[in-house]
Amino acid sequence: MISDCPVNYLCKVTQTISIFDFTMFLGEIVAAYAKEDCLSDGKPDGLKVDPIVLMNNGYFDLKSRIGTIFKACSGNK
Repeated sequence: MISDCPVNYLCKVTQTISIFDFTMFLGEIVAAYAKEDCLSDGKPDGLKVDPIVLMNNGYFDLKSRIGTIFKACSGNK
C-alpha cells in the first residue's frame, strides 16, 4: 500500500486498449483499503480523504484548483 495515500484500491486488469502511442488499461477493483481516520460509517469520506483530482488540465481539491498539469502542486498536498 502507499503509506501517504489514505485510500488504496487493488485492481485486476480486464482489458487493454491501444490509443495512438499509449495503452489504456481498464480494470476491476477487487479490494479497497482505507485509513481508519478517513472513514465514516465504514466507508471512505471524501471530506476526510481530501483527494486531489486531475481534470480539465489541472489539479483540484474539493474546494479549488491547486495546480497545473506538469507543474508542482501548491499548498501542503
